Order: sequence, then C-alpha cells, then structure tokens
Amino acid sequence: MTTRRRLSFQSLDEIMPEVEQLLKGHAVAGQWTLGQICNHLAGAIRSTARPASTVPAATPEQAALKERFFAAGVFPDGRPSPAPFVPSADLDLAEEVTSLARAIERFQNATGPYPAHPYLGPLSREEWVRFHAMHAAHHLGFAAPL
Repeated sequence: MTTRRRLSFQSLDEIMPEVEQLLKGHAVAGQWTLGQICNHLAGAIRSTARPASTVPAATPEQAALKERFFAAGVFPDGRPSPAPFVPSADLDLAEEVTSLARAIERFQNATGPYPAHPYLGPLSREEWVRFHAMHAAHHLGFAAPL
C-alpha cells in the first residue's frame, strides 16, 4: 500500500510539475484517483478565478479561523469536500490534467476582486495562492511516484 506524502508548495507554479511527475507512474493512498484529485483542485481554483461582485467583510470567527489556518501551514485532514467539488468516478486523466493547468493559468491571469472563502472569509490574491498551494499539496500528497 502507498503511504501518503507530506508535500509543501510555495506557489501555484509548483503544482503542474508535480502532476507531470505523477503521470510517469503513480500509486494512490487515498480514495480518489489522480484524475479525481486534478478535477477537484481545478474546480476549487476555477471558483476563485472569477471576479466577485461584492466581497463581504470577515466575521470575527472567519478572521480567527483564517489566522489559525494559515499559521498551521497545512491543509486540515478529515474535512469533507463541498458537494460541488466532489469529483465523479469516471474521469479521463488527460482531460483533468489539462483542466487543472488551465484553471491555474486562469487564476494567475485573474485580477480580482476575489470571492470570499465560505469559512475563511475574504482572501487577498496572495492568500488565495497560499490556500490553493496548501490545498494542492494536501491532495497530491495522496499520490506517489512509482
């Protein structure tokens, strides 16, 4: 059985080289395939690449949660994925890899304003980059090169 890896990305530019390495051969330690992981990450990134019409102020609870989240530096384990971001089982890996690359490119070209995170509240561009890097490291850590 494959064990989960602890990855850390500092930027979105590190995600696709990791995926390309996994495409050469990989095993997964979790419940999702690499295609499902790419689909999930692409959906999350795409959702933040479109401009928000309004960005509400953070609640005190969101501000505290955001501070703890970023201080931890790793994505928390055991959280269920929101329904819109749960991938189906019948995905084409090549298509999902392309979709992830396009989502990253779209986000990198986005100028904001960025939508608020449902739990963390409003995030700056830099905070969204850090969020997505942590999120990708978490999920791609479930796949390991052979």
